Amino acid sequence: MILSSLAALPVSAQRRLSDDRDLIPIDLTSWDCVDKLDGSAKTQDGVERNRGKNRSMVDLSRFNIPDLDTVGFLRAVSQFDAQTKGKRRKDLSYAQKIQLAGIEREIVSFTGYLVLAYPGPPETTNCGSVDFHDWHMEVFEKPLDHPPTIGDPTPIICEITPRLQTMFYEQGIRMQDLAAFMRLPYEGHEPNGHPARKVRFTGYLLWDDDHNGTADIGPRIAEKMKNGYQKPWRSTAFEIHPVLKIEVLDAPPPVPMPAPAVSPKAEPPPAAAPLGTSAPAAPATPELPTTVTILKPIKVKIPYGETMLPAGTKVEVVARTAQSVTIRYLGQDMVVPLTATDLP
Repeated sequence: MILSSLAALPVSAQRRLSDDRDLIPIDLTSWDCVDKLDGSAKTQDGVERNRGKNRSMVDLSRFNIPDLDTVGFLRAVSQFDAQTKGKRRKDLSYAQKIQLAGIEREIVSFTGYLVLAYPGPPETTNCGSVDFHDWHMEVFEKPLDHPPTIGDPTPIICEITPRLQTMFYEQGIRMQDLAAFMRLPYEGHEPNGHPARKVRFTGYLLWDDDHNGTADIGPRIAEKMKNGYQKPWRSTAFEIHPVLKIEVLDAPPPVPMPAPAVSPKAEPPPAAAPLGTSAPAAPATPELPTTVTILKPIKVKIPYGETMLPAGTKVEVVARTAQSVTIRYLGQDMVVPLTATDLP
């Protein structure tokens, strides 16, 4: 829901996109839109669409949930898509509105490969907030070894909402671990260093009629725009929104093991304790993770000045103390507060 959403915003807002690089825990109590399920919509169709996007978590065990792949997903929505090409909610007949209401009550599971993920733009669903945004996930039938480009098939869109983001974060879900590529805020893509993971997304079906035109919908990408977006960029106006459950179905990519350090001189073995006594136990040292995630933006010094590490950035860990963490970024070691990271 990028292209027309941005076009509808003032010029000053069009340049404001979130710098988040991954899911982070967010405090909804500071968000004045949290109880506004209509968002800031001013039209009846906008209100209906936003209420669908802002639905809450439910007990999934109460539902008989179909498990679909790309072909099955498109087949399930094909009849409605064929009847409503180019239409918006306000254009639907009474019978089509009744049909859509039934479809949007459905919860489905959809399995595919997560090739691309990125924060969504400010939109009325979230009262135009930059910081409280949806996460967009472009899910393909087969993995791509490159960001989506001309000639590639178009994906199915799945979205995480701000109201459910912290739940997924606490479950250990990370976009950089699952997506092959992240879209950068304004232009270009960044590889995550591993293939697209095979993932099952479970959530509500939603018809995002804001994107029901030929510029957005088609079987293959035909045009690459200067800002890195593509046209068309989705297979159908139907998406899974909100996502309620995420299951990773393949094994994580292998992590290369560092070579063991070679000591120049072997240390002599410790002296044996006298008979009848026991040596004091050495204090346990917690294992240091290889990477850490930055939870809030933090300014650091780099060789050519200063830069801001955005929330969600993953960096290598060198050492830690009770109050700080030494990280390695751009080949330099630097100390940041422990509270700015996800280390306990």
